[in-house]
Amino acid sequence: MVDRAKLSEKGPCLQKAFRNQWFLTRVSGLSTGVNRVRVQKILVLAVLGAACFAAWAWLRPYAWQVDSAARCKIEGVEVSEDHGYYWVEVFLKTNEDEGFDPTRAVKIKTAAGREIKPADFHYAAQAGSERPRLKFWLESADIAGRIELRINDGKLVLKSNEGLPQIARSGNRRFTTHYW
Repeated sequence: MVDRAKLSEKGPCLQKAFRNQWFLTRVSGLSTGVNRVRVQKILVLAVLGAACFAAWAWLRPYAWQVDSAARCKIEGVEVSEDHGYYWVEVFLKTNEDEGFDPTRAVKIKTAAGREIKPADFHYAAQAGSERPRLKFWLESADIAGRIELRINDGKLVLKSNEGLPQIARSGNRRFTTHYW
């Protein structure tokens, strides 16, 4: 232990260092070595927690319950604002065992009951999987409520929350879940 009388002769910097050491050993019950190990453990746990959250956010599906009659699932939605109207681009992935039927009517149904057909339709087959892409032109009132995609005799939830999506001015935003 350091003698406090001799410490006062050494100056204020050494006194401050002594007070910090005294706080670590007496008040918290830790020595500086144990404190460093504890901080390392906390940092490792924080990094692992962040990695788990990132993996969960990356791997979760757009919707947990998908209608099997739709024969496809939504991978993501990209929304962009255009002078009070919205472009909603839907990215789909079809099931491997069942194909997508482009001859059937595809439309979305808004909360107000309005049915809207796609303004644009792209269909590409990549490495054995089909990835249709639909683009819809919606008014602000249409996008403010719940939206369902009706495709291949099935229904997929496109948007389940109320209200307009938060989009940067003159930009677009990609959604990976139906809670937008």
